[in-house]
Amino acid sequence: MEARHAVYSELLSFLTLADRHRDNLLERGLSEERIARNLYRSMPETPEARRLLAKLVGMNHELLGIPGFYTRYDEWTVAGPNGFLIPVRDKDGLIQGLKIRLDDETNPARKYRWLSSRDKHLINGTRSYSWVHVTGNTQSKRAFITEGPLKGDVASFLSGDSLFVCIGGVSAIGGLRETLLSLGVTEAVEAMDMDQMTNPQVRDAVLAMRKEVQRIRGIKYSKYTWNPVHKGVDDFLLSRVAGV
Repeated sequence: MEARHAVYSELLSFLTLADRHRDNLLERGLSEERIARNLYRSMPETPEARRLLAKLVGMNHELLGIPGFYTRYDEWTVAGPNGFLIPVRDKDGLIQGLKIRLDDETNPARKYRWLSSRDKHLINGTRSYSWVHVTGNTQSKRAFITEGPLKGDVASFLSGDSLFVCIGGVSAIGGLRETLLSLGVTEAVEAMDMDQMTNPQVRDAVLAMRKEVQRIRGIKYSKYTWNPVHKGVDDFLLSRVAGV
């Protein structure tokens, strides 16, 4: 964990955020200050820039075993599609992994990918785990559960820094139980996307997640609902702020 946090923190320090990505985040309801604090950064887009980034980070850190890095022609470089990086943090603020919001939106079902170098043709690459993201007031005894780190960041900001625990995917519940227990919460509020009402696969995955959390002793479970015209809790909260 400490090694990943150190490597990813330095990686982000060498990058900036493109205007188009900043505009995307502002449109979601985040402020300039919160965008800066959360350290969103744009992926370098050329092979040369990616090799240089890996070289700079590798001057101070071992890159072997860090998801997202691999070697090509004996040089370290960075894998992944173009887009912007979203730090995925634990309850102590350490960066566990990075998720990419893809620029390519041709596949609506695949807008996000982990920064990972797991493919068999990527030499010295490492697969990323689907980490649970924690954002907001970690002293709160109530945690909202949703899918996706960016959705959680936005929803937490728009709700006055409510505590959000964000799984990597609707069926990626590994680590959720441990995260809730480590936070010491007494209430877990389901805030999953409303397409569970129309998509049987999503509904089944949400039910499995619900059963997993309901088995935890000492944690009260409830469900947060809103007008399904707004798919996600972030969309709903933004509509309230905008007065829609």
